[in-house]
Amino acid sequence: MQESPPTYMQNTFLWDPEQCNAIDTDHRCIRTSLPAPETLPILRESARLFPQVNCFQPPIVWHHADEYQVCDVVGNRWIDFSSGAVMANSGHGQREIREAVIEHADSKPLAQFCFASDVRVELAQELVKLVPPELDKVYFWTVGSETIECALRLARIWGIRKNPSKHHVLTHTGDFHGWTLGAHQLSGDSAGKPWLDSPDQNIHHLPFPRPPLGDESDHPDWEQFFDRSIEDLAARGVLPEQVAAVIVETMQGWAMTPFPISYMRRLRQWADAHEVLLVFDEMQTGFGRTGKWFGYEHYNVRPDMLCLGKGISSSLPIAALLGSSEVLDVLSPGEITTTHAAHPLSCAAALANLRLFHDKQLVQESARKGELARNALEQLRTRFPHHIAAVTGFGLILALHVSHPVTGEPDGGLARDWTWSAVKHGVMMFFTNRTTIKVCPPLAIPDDALIEGIEALGDALQAIQ
Repeated sequence: MQESPPTYMQNTFLWDPEQCNAIDTDHRCIRTSLPAPETLPILRESARLFPQVNCFQPPIVWHHADEYQVCDVVGNRWIDFSSGAVMANSGHGQREIREAVIEHADSKPLAQFCFASDVRVELAQELVKLVPPELDKVYFWTVGSETIECALRLARIWGIRKNPSKHHVLTHTGDFHGWTLGAHQLSGDSAGKPWLDSPDQNIHHLPFPRPPLGDESDHPDWEQFFDRSIEDLAARGVLPEQVAAVIVETMQGWAMTPFPISYMRRLRQWADAHEVLLVFDEMQTGFGRTGKWFGYEHYNVRPDMLCLGKGISSSLPIAALLGSSEVLDVLSPGEITTTHAAHPLSCAAALANLRLFHDKQLVQESARKGELARNALEQLRTRFPHHIAAVTGFGLILALHVSHPVTGEPDGGLARDWTWSAVKHGVMMFFTNRTTIKVCPPLAIPDDALIEGIEALGDALQAIQ
């Protein structure tokens, strides 16, 4: 796994303004050079005060955001294809969410720790309605990495109580689960990291079943692929009865690559046969992103734990781990506590957000608009066959795999340049730090804005040829 920043990444907050063509439509408006000269003091101070690892997104100073649009202080306006890193699923600054936060802040507690709370109970009740009945308890956290850490710990304790040697945890190469100690070791190609003297020897990465780009067909060979991976693991001394859990990123987020359905179903069969927990990391794929409430539904398999975040509130920080009482109750009261988990303001925002999902049928809208987006992106690939190797993903979380027009190799530099060109053409994107361009607008985006944004992506790529 590559630990240092790719050579094509730079400290973008130090970029000088570049001339842009004027744009003025119902959905986009570019009227200055970018970054806007008026915002340079903020960008320069950001580069001075923050470590460079935080200074890698397009150098736009967000002033406000409304539903599917992002605006700066001087009147530039973008169609948002980032959703704030796949978070603002129901849209930016939705009135119902703002009103719920204001009402709570005006009259109710703003700090609560682990004391009982009606708003937490109500949110937990709403979440368990969305998942299989076996997942009957909710463990609230603040961010995704904490939730993954919790799942890792619970799975191991649950396994060890069944068998003292049942403490191994599996994941897949290329997964990303977060930056905290356990989550980072679950990410990438191995549990060993250059900065870590004593990596977790009981975390193992199975090879990801990655079909050739553009080939989405499923076949029984993926079952054999899984079986061979388990046989290879056994040859290294890890037997199925020693495995406590498999933690999977439901679809690998940087490339929006799903698992083959036959592979995932074989994994579920194997987990059942050997008392192994199947844990889905749904940080990016949850809450309507893929055209279903959760991404695991595309595989028609049962989860044992769900790690949720981002889209729960479409706004304030909150995350959750859903699982059965058998697993979530392995810890005694007070054995893990955290100050801000399920902060009451975040719970109020999340409840309003879930009501929006139901009232506006956002899951169904994601599926419908996802088809529109997929068709438009495939047309874009036809227009630029030497630059776009494939379109992957479901619903309104899609990825363009960028290739070098001459060599055909994945091209991270072109992905960076295309991202910035798109921003200059009025479409807000975020760098993936990889060789993909991700298209993930808020689920409430109007159809015409969605299509206009994709057409602008084509103009942006043409401009840098």
